[in-house]
Amino acid sequence: MKSGTSVTLADSILTRVWELADSYYPKRDWAHGKSHIERVLRTAVEIGKREGADLAIIELSAILHDIFANEEKRSNVEGFRHEIEASKEARNILKNLGLTDRTVDAVCHCIESHRKRTGRIQPQTIEAKCLFDADKLDFIGAIGIVRSAYISLDLGQEFYKEEVIEAYERKNTRPNGTIIDYAQHSSNLEYELSLKEVAKRMYTETGRKLAEERSAFMDEFYNRLGKELKGIL
Repeated sequence: MKSGTSVTLADSILTRVWELADSYYPKRDWAHGKSHIERVLRTAVEIGKREGADLAIIELSAILHDIFANEEKRSNVEGFRHEIEASKEARNILKNLGLTDRTVDAVCHCIESHRKRTGRIQPQTIEAKCLFDADKLDFIGAIGIVRSAYISLDLGQEFYKEEVIEAYERKNTRPNGTIIDYAQHSSNLEYELSLKEVAKRMYTETGRKLAEERSAFMDEFYNRLGKELKGIL
């Protein structure tokens, strides 16, 4: 794909990056597997087109951004940050493929700054902002609801739990916002603690417009779900 600005990637490079990334992503993980990557890639490229970003940088970073996400989810190791580990691994992968330092640095910045909950590094480039927004859009709206249901099932969680949010947050989240025990978590608690704020975190104008619509849909769903579960007609 021809980029919006400076870098054009040969199909062979993209094919090789996909081949290498594929070994990191679970085959049937709708949340952080290849299907998530493909959705984020499509959305990020579309946002990038509208925002005048370098599409080649976006493609590479989207393909590689979550290569350690499942390791973090399974390990529950405090201090393990999948965006940082993925950035380090992506640097090795891309340098071994002969890409320039400038391209590698740009991609790694996108990856290390894509994290919403524990992001210590904020997106500085338009490409990083496009990736951040595209990744977060996959957490909300209709896709976000199905994705959240998949995660709850995959981790053996209840889909909906009645909790006092402030007490639960003190009990089962770390100071940086990450979940301590995923088995005690649920879809609606993730929504209350994190997902309902996603629309406010968008960096691009395109991302903000898309997030507002998706967020409204998700708000309506969880409000109605709570009422139905309580028998409120």
